[in-house]
Amino acid sequence: MQVIIKNLVKDILPLVLFIFIIGGIWIGGTTIIQNDTPFFVVSSGSMKPILQVGDIIIVNGRNHYNELEVGDVIVFTLPTDSKRVIVHRVNSINEEGEKGIEIKTKGDNNPKVDGWTVLEKDYIGTVITSIPSIGKITIWLSPPVNYYIIFFVVLILLTNEVKKK
Repeated sequence: MQVIIKNLVKDILPLVLFIFIIGGIWIGGTTIIQNDTPFFVVSSGSMKPILQVGDIIIVNGRNHYNELEVGDVIVFTLPTDSKRVIVHRVNSINEEGEKGIEIKTKGDNNPKVDGWTVLEKDYIGTVITSIPSIGKITIWLSPPVNYYIIFFVVLILLTNEVKKK
């Protein structure tokens, strides 16, 4: 019985430690940066050449909306679709807009200024830095590829269980 418990602990302990380390990094990052979601993956080429598709960006929530300046690269939810997150550069700031401070943005690789206005409720944070290409893994693992991977992992696990018996 003790041998089984020792083997179980030996097999599970690295996974538990890995989960705690990742959790610690996440909690530490969100606390220091003051942002619930400090990491995003760039999914379009609108900010080329400074941000490429697949880059992971780290977003700082400490920069308050009313402190933004023209030229800052910000992350915000699309005013017309709150499920989409956009990363663009502040192009102009109207401090006396109808709805308070109104910000116009533009992707560096886009020919025109965006047709929407970013309000404080849409603002998530300012880009601090980026980690090149690492986010490509998450893009690659989006459906349906992730379903195939899950299927094959389950198939391998089941096959191994059958072989043991």
